Order: sequence, then C-alpha cells, then structure tokens
Amino acid sequence: MGNSLQDQLKALGLATEKPARQQKVRAAPAKTRQESAKPRPARPPRKTEGAGELSLEKAFALRKQEEKRQADQARRKKQEEDRQRKLLNNSIREIVKANRLNRDDAELARNFMFRGRIRKIYVTPEQLKALNAGELGIVYLSGGYHLLARDHTDAVCALSEAHVPDLSIGSEDDDEEFPVPDDLIW
Repeated sequence: MGNSLQDQLKALGLATEKPARQQKVRAAPAKTRQESAKPRPARPPRKTEGAGELSLEKAFALRKQEEKRQADQARRKKQEEDRQRKLLNNSIREIVKANRLNRDDAELARNFMFRGRIRKIYVTPEQLKALNAGELGIVYLSGGYHLLARDHTDAVCALSEAHVPDLSIGSEDDDEEFPVPDDLIW
C-alpha cells in the first residue's frame, strides 16, 4: 500500500518530507564523572534592561502612575465643574427666592416645551395672560419651574440660558419647514 494519505499529501505539495534525523557524532570521548562534577564558572547575570528597554515591573509602575495622574486630573475637573454649577445655582436661587410669583391657589395649567419634553406650570388667569403676552417668564431650578417677572427672567438668562425655557410659539418655524409654493392657488 504505497499510496498512503501521507504520500498523497506529499504529491499535492501539502506535506513535506520529514527532515532526516541527524545523528550526533561524538567528536570527543565521553566525559568522566570527575570532569562533569567540577563546578562550572558562574555566568554573568543577564541584563533585563537593554538599551531603551524597561522591565515589566517598571512599565506597570509607570502605567499605574499615569492612570492615577489622569484619575486625579479628572476628579479635579469634575470638582471644579460642580463648584461652578453650585455657584450658578446659588445666584439663580437668590433671584428666584426674592422674586417668585408662583401661587398655591393657581388652577390653570400652562404647558410648554423644555429640553425636548412637554412641561407644565400652574398659573392664575391673570398670570396666564401676562405669561402669554411676554410680561412674565419661567425659570427652571432644581427640578421646579418658577414664574418670574420678565426683567428677573432676563437676569437669570444672562447667567445661564439653559435655565430659562423658550416660551415663543413655534408657528413661524412650521411655515418655514413646509413652505407653500407660490403657484398654488386656493
């Protein structure tokens, strides 16, 4: 059976011949026990650090040190942002606390868009008219919506526009989004 799988693979070029085993030729006579028992001269220790190479320990230490530095930097940045936000909220809180016009007996709900969602504030009929006329404004602070006079709302807007919802009616935007062609006759 000369056509074995190995022979077929060799014929297709998918297998190679096994390299011939080289027999060790002893050039010198075998060492005696006394010669082999002699202590060998000590080898010089290997250098773990070559030119420009770091040991694994040093590389991990440097990496850990860099990660710690980046974490400290991120923590300081977050603390500074938190401090700035607290200062801003405190200054807005002072304006809102002194000039808030919300009333507990308000019955009418005024809906408005803020941060992509429909929000609601309760107002009296007089406040609703003033709010729709632009004489009053709304300020968002710490999860609540506060009704303020327009000049106080503008003061808050000067500090942070993100705390003042835009109460303008978006009908003009709708006309621009879907313009009526000039040749269309009703």
